[in-house]
Amino acid sequence: MDKKTSLILVLPLLLLISCGGVTSTKPIEKDCEYLKTFLPEVSIQFSQAVDEGFDWDYFFKELKKMYVLSSWRRFRKSPVDENGVNKDAFANGIAWAMQKTLKKKDSHMSASGDSQGIYPFCPKYIYKSDVLFEKQADGFYVVQSNSKNIAPGMKYTGDEGSLVQEYTDGKLLYRFVVFSEYLKKWKTKINLDGKDKTIPVEIDDLRPKDSEDILFEEKDGVLTVVIKTMRPRFEKNTEAYAATREKICKVINNYSTVVFDFRDNGGGFVESFTPILTAMIYGEIDALYDDRIRVVNDYLYTGRVEMMTSTTANRRILEGNMMTSFYHDHKNERYYTYPEPENKPDLSDKAFKGKIFVITNPFTCSAAEYSLAALKYIFKDQVIHLGMKTGGLLDYGGAYTYILPDTKLKLRLCFSDLSGLMVLDKDSGWRGDTEGFYPEYWFFSGDEENIRKFIMETK
Repeated sequence: MDKKTSLILVLPLLLLISCGGVTSTKPIEKDCEYLKTFLPEVSIQFSQAVDEGFDWDYFFKELKKMYVLSSWRRFRKSPVDENGVNKDAFANGIAWAMQKTLKKKDSHMSASGDSQGIYPFCPKYIYKSDVLFEKQADGFYVVQSNSKNIAPGMKYTGDEGSLVQEYTDGKLLYRFVVFSEYLKKWKTKINLDGKDKTIPVEIDDLRPKDSEDILFEEKDGVLTVVIKTMRPRFEKNTEAYAATREKICKVINNYSTVVFDFRDNGGGFVESFTPILTAMIYGEIDALYDDRIRVVNDYLYTGRVEMMTSTTANRRILEGNMMTSFYHDHKNERYYTYPEPENKPDLSDKAFKGKIFVITNPFTCSAAEYSLAALKYIFKDQVIHLGMKTGGLLDYGGAYTYILPDTKLKLRLCFSDLSGLMVLDKDSGWRGDTEGFYPEYWFFSGDEENIRKFIMETK
C-alpha cells in the first residue's frame, strides 16, 4: 500500500480523534434512552411505527453516526455546552435518523438545536426552465426556448410528469420543470427527439410578500380574498381578523366569482376558515350561524386520527382545550378516529353557486392546504386551483414542542394523523407530505397579470 493510499484511509480517523470529546456519544446517551419511551407517547408517527415493528437499534445507530459526523463537519462551529453536547449536531442526528427509519414522511416534525430547526422531510421546490411546449394530437412540441441547442418544433420524448400546464399571453402552454429538495441553480437534462439535451433551470422566487393577515377587495365583479395565515399572527390582530372575516361572510354570496389567495399562508387552524365555508354553504348569517359552524367543523374532522396517551391528553387539557371531557372519555384508547358526524351539513343546495379560484405557492402549508382540500371537496367542480404546488405539510398535524430532559433539545412532534381525512379523497389531488397539491394551471412569481387575465376569461 503506497503512502498516499494510507493517508486517505487514516485521515477520517485522525479527524475524529482530533475532535476529542465532541465526537463522543456519551453526553447524549441519557436522552437517547429517553427517546425510546418518549417518542411513541407523543408522536403518532412513532407510535404507529412501533406497532409495525420499529427497529430502534437501527434508529439509534443512524442517530449516533450522524451526531459524530455532524460534530466535526457541518456543525463543528456550533457551541458545545458545559456537558459536551453539540445541540445542533444532536438535532441533525435525530432528523437524519427519522428520515432513514420512518416509512411515511411527516413535514411537521423538526428537531431544534441552539441555532436552527432541522426537518427530516423537506418540501420539494420547483425549478423552472424556459422551455415551453404546445400540445398537439401526437405529443408536445417546443414553441419557445432561449437555449441554443433547442429549436422550435422539437418533440418532447421525456417523462410527461415534468410538464406543467400554464397560461401565458392568452395561450395554454406547457413548461418543463424539475422538482427537488435542494435549493440551488443548476442544469439538468431534457429529452427531445429521443436525445438528452442540457438546459439551465432555476428556482422560482420564494420570498414571501408582506401583507395583512386577511383582506378582501372587489374589482370587475370578482371578490378576491387574501388570507396570509389561518391564525392571527399577533394577539392584537385577533379582533380585526374576526371582523374582516365576518364582512367577507356577509358579502361572499353576492358574487359569482371568488378568488382565495392562499399564497405565503403557513397555516394555523382550519377553524379560522370554517366560518367562510359555512357562509358559502348555508348563506344566512343568523342566530343558527355559530351552530352551523360547529357542524361544518365536525364534518371536516371526519377521518382524523388522534393518539390518546396520557401525555398528549394532559397536554390538551392543560392548555384549556374545549375537548377535555372527550379525552377523559377515550383515555383507554390508543388511537381515536373521528367518525362522520350524524349532524352533517346539507351540501345538495349550497348557497354559493359560482366559480372559486384558489391561488397557492410553496409557502401554502398545513391548515391552508386543509382549507384548499375542504373547498375542493365541498364545491368540487366549482374550484380551479392556480399558482404553484403547495408546501406539503398536511399528513400529520397538532404539532407540539417538547424539551428533552438532559440536553434540553427541542422536538416538534405531532399527535394527529390527517392522511385519512374525508376531504383527502381520491379526487382531492393530494400527493402527500413534501409533495402537496399541484395546481391545474401553473403561474410562477411575477405572473400577476396572466393570473388576472386567466380569471377574467375563465370566470
